[in-house]
Amino acid sequence: MLRILLLSLFFVFSFSLQAKKIALIIAVGDYPASTGWSPISSANDVPLIKSALIKQGFTEENISILLNSDATRAGIISALENLNKILEPGDIVVIHYSGHGQQIADDNGEEIDDKDEALVPYDAFVRPSYNYSGQNHIRDDELGKLITNFRNKLGKDGQLMLLLDSCHSGSATRGGKARGGAPTFAPEGWSPSENKTKSGSDMLETAQIKPDAAPFVLFSGASANELNYEYEGVGSLSYAFNKAMTDLGSDFTYRQLYNKMAATMNVISPNQTPTIEGNPDYKVFKGEYVKQEPYYEILSLPRPDVVKIQAGKLQGIFPETTVAILPAGTTTYDPSKVIAKGTVKLARFNEANIVLDKALPGTNAKEYWVFIDNRTYGDISLQVYLDASTKNSGIQAALEDFLSENNLGKLVQDSLESSVIISENQGSFLLKATNGEMTVDQTEDSRGSAAFDDLRQKLFNYAQGQYLKDLQMNNPEYEFSFRLLPVSYDVVMESYGENLDPNAYIDANGMFSVVPEVDHVVLEVTNESDRELYFSIIEINSRGEITPFMPNDQFSLNDNERKLAPGQTMVFKDYVFTFGPPYEKLMLKGFAAPNPINFKATVQSRGESSRGSTNPLESFLANTYTQSRGGNGAAVSGKLDGFATEFVYQIVEERK
Repeated sequence: MLRILLLSLFFVFSFSLQAKKIALIIAVGDYPASTGWSPISSANDVPLIKSALIKQGFTEENISILLNSDATRAGIISALENLNKILEPGDIVVIHYSGHGQQIADDNGEEIDDKDEALVPYDAFVRPSYNYSGQNHIRDDELGKLITNFRNKLGKDGQLMLLLDSCHSGSATRGGKARGGAPTFAPEGWSPSENKTKSGSDMLETAQIKPDAAPFVLFSGASANELNYEYEGVGSLSYAFNKAMTDLGSDFTYRQLYNKMAATMNVISPNQTPTIEGNPDYKVFKGEYVKQEPYYEILSLPRPDVVKIQAGKLQGIFPETTVAILPAGTTTYDPSKVIAKGTVKLARFNEANIVLDKALPGTNAKEYWVFIDNRTYGDISLQVYLDASTKNSGIQAALEDFLSENNLGKLVQDSLESSVIISENQGSFLLKATNGEMTVDQTEDSRGSAAFDDLRQKLFNYAQGQYLKDLQMNNPEYEFSFRLLPVSYDVVMESYGENLDPNAYIDANGMFSVVPEVDHVVLEVTNESDRELYFSIIEINSRGEITPFMPNDQFSLNDNERKLAPGQTMVFKDYVFTFGPPYEKLMLKGFAAPNPINFKATVQSRGESSRGSTNPLESFLANTYTQSRGGNGAAVSGKLDGFATEFVYQIVEERK
């Protein structure tokens, strides 16, 4: 029946030049008793999803439904393949799945925790037997390849949205009807390896994605270690989706949609946390990209007038920094939408407590976002020396005002006391690092006041980069290491092959070197400690500009996907980095901690993974100043609970 419907859709729309909106809704709830799965109310989700889509311009004939006994493994795969056949570039596609989910023993060594996540079709069994070894489960890597094919075919003008109202947790149900909840599907005697090299695999990123692939968003009903509960006979994610689509109207981003859904689920199912992956700053079912100003989500509400965020000195947030609380989903700081204002009173390494000027109207933390108003910089100090070559009469006063007003340091009379030296040559200001007299950047003096603004920003960037380069965190309980591994690349097949010998990429000085448009590398990360940890890696160039390295805009990892078990090594073979000029030395700075580290206040603009792109963090890290000790190391007060390490490499014109 589905095949006939999809083929008819193909003939009806194959001659249309206008983008189509097409949906496939899969719902499996009446599992046969022989499979061992308990029945759930998935069929009740169908009208919720369908009605929400119709309100957004989807037509009945373009919404296909695969229900219960039709949703076998073969039926689901066939439906996805047939859907792909009728698509044209620029189309908008929604795929929804309601049903059980389950973790299953990894069959190819590509999962961080030795477990694949899998959808559970109508004919999949809950546990292994003499004649069933999981062959009817739909694994994440298999689904990922199908989804990547969708994205490649839809192209940059299309969109793909997926909703998975299921879960994969093996925990016991704590009451209510849960989707999932069965132990990991694995043969008798199996246990996950704790010290094995694996490549991290995002659920939907296991196949090769073209540069002009369609943006996509994946909504999941619960994080990987949680159960997904039903609410009043329907899936909690499906309910929240329908409600959010109704409440938001017709002009909103996927990020706003997610936050509306998360707020609803925090009320109806507070024990689970929905997740979002992909490109959330596009407008729903529209091609327009909306720039999102940086913000922080609230971690907890210790009392109505106090909020805690998971960001602190590491992210440049210090005591007396002022903030504003706005409704979740706000794309830009709008004074008319401010709910309350507050001041940071306690700033630790990766946390901050904020006292508000009035109590929040509600206790649902998901309803609020925190925007930075005015920053303070604690005991930060930048020592600036003006070389005698600077002839511009206004530069000294401008810099003195800048440093004084922001309490960022001072001008010094002796170059030996300085962090940076500013000189002038042929109409340009030169910013040089005192240590080594290396030219960091330059600004044309002829630009007048704009030149001063540019120079101040470059001082910000340099000092910020120096602070993070120098930052020391040495808690051995979270010790980890990482490195870049070169891989082969087939230019004809556009595919990546085996790992290459890293020693061949090290020059006579012991520096790892890469050549633009020639070399390709992957990231290897190892937990050297006896505790679980979360890692995050940034890249700092010679000018102090900071970009996220892993995760980044192109290679998005959720918190669980960058959690390392004790002794575990991950090789991210699906995330391949390339390089481009300028030729320079760069530092990768990695941080590990017991809790996730958020270097990006929000997901930023779509960036290339190539090093040739100078896409600096558009969050606070790219616009704020942090401490520099001029090469003498950084001292940070407060609780430092983590570990930091570095990997230095250089981009060269040719390897010698």
